[in-house]
This record gives sequence, C-alpha cells and structure tokens, in this order.
Amino acid sequence: MEPRTERERLEQVLIGQTELMFEVHLWLQEEQKRDDLIRALVLSSRKEHVVPIRGLDPERIFSLGSIERLCVKYRLRFLDGGLFKGELPPQAVHAIRSLERKADGPLTSFKVMAPAQRFKLCDSEVDPLLFVPIGNQRYYLVHKWGKDLSRVRAVAYWPVRSPFRLVFSVVLLAILCATAIPNSLIAPDAASYLNGQRVLMLFWSLMVFGGFTVFGWFAFFGQFSTQAWNSRSFN
Repeated sequence: MEPRTERERLEQVLIGQTELMFEVHLWLQEEQKRDDLIRALVLSSRKEHVVPIRGLDPERIFSLGSIERLCVKYRLRFLDGGLFKGELPPQAVHAIRSLERKADGPLTSFKVMAPAQRFKLCDSEVDPLLFVPIGNQRYYLVHKWGKDLSRVRAVAYWPVRSPFRLVFSVVLLAILCATAIPNSLIAPDAASYLNGQRVLMLFWSLMVFGGFTVFGWFAFFGQFSTQAWNSRSFN
C-alpha cells in the first residue's frame, strides 16, 4: 500500500471531524427532545402519582402542613404543575433529570408553589418552587428559581390571612389615623386631646377604611390565605 499524501491525511482528519460534529449534533438534538419532554410533563401534570426515589436529601423534604403554612404566610398557591403558566428554566429541567436517575420510574407528577398570578386559574413577583410528591402527604423540593421569598411580602399579606386579622388591621389603622390628627384640625377649641370630635373622627375613619376594605376585598382578593393556598379559582 502506497503511503497517503499529506492532502489525503488532512482530508481524512476533516472527514473524521465532520462525522464527530454530526454525532454531537445528533446527541444535542436528543438531549433537547428529552428536555422538551420533561417540560411538557411538568406543564401537563394534573394527577398525583408517587414514584419511589432513593437517596433524597432530607433538608428538601416538606410535609403538606408546612407547605400550607408557608403558602398562608406569603399568600402563595400550591397547585398541579399543569396549572402553572410560565417557562421552566434549564436548571429546573436539569434538577428533574438528576432526580430521575434515583427514581424507580419516570417522574410524571409535579406541584408548583407560586403566587396566584403564575397559574392558569379558572377566572383569571415571587418565583416558583417545583415539588414532586413522595407519599404520606410529603413533597420533595426539586428546584426553586428566581428571587427568595421576601419578608415584606409576608408583612404585606398579613391582614388577609384570616377574617380576624383583616378586621384587626382595619380597626388598628382607623385608631392610628384618628389619634395622629392634631386637635388644631378637628377640634381647635377643645381643652383636652380626648374629646367628642376625636371619637367622631374614629368612627369616620372606621367607616372609610371599612368601605375601602370591602371594595378592595371583592375586587382583588375574595379569599383568605387559609382558603386560597390550594384553590384553583382566582377569587
């Protein structure tokens, strides 16, 4: 056999590189198809199906009661992945694929914790948390993307956790408003700070704040957090 020329050797190298690039391209296509399938499974999940998973991190396992308390505190929803509207980031897909390697079968059931605006509710920016059920009303946190939960959100939604908190907040706001106004504005001739005009101001504040609260409640809320955390309706 005659020795190959330099041109033939270079051509052989190029052919080999072309074949390698073609194989890499095919592999990337298969990986993309698998990622798209996982996204479709998450965004179509409607029924809870438990698949045994080995080697779970105990720090990422949460009971349904803990999830409910967190949803009530931050006014979030905990619903099926099929109701979630939004993009599933690559990091979440990678986390699901890593978890599937420890599972005894494909993962087809997913739950998402997020604000109501992130779901396709029947009548319808904290970021979502993705869970999978692992049985006995326990859920495994697969991935969280976006920003952390803000303490400001917990404080802002404190009044709508329950009816008692809402009434307490309205009364407290009315008292603060009535006591903050100086005598020179409501009773210039009054001899003392506590007088009949200030009592009337308190009742007026209660009516005003109560009226705004009723209007805002039916317009924007409609459900207390203790009722809304796993509700599929917006109001």
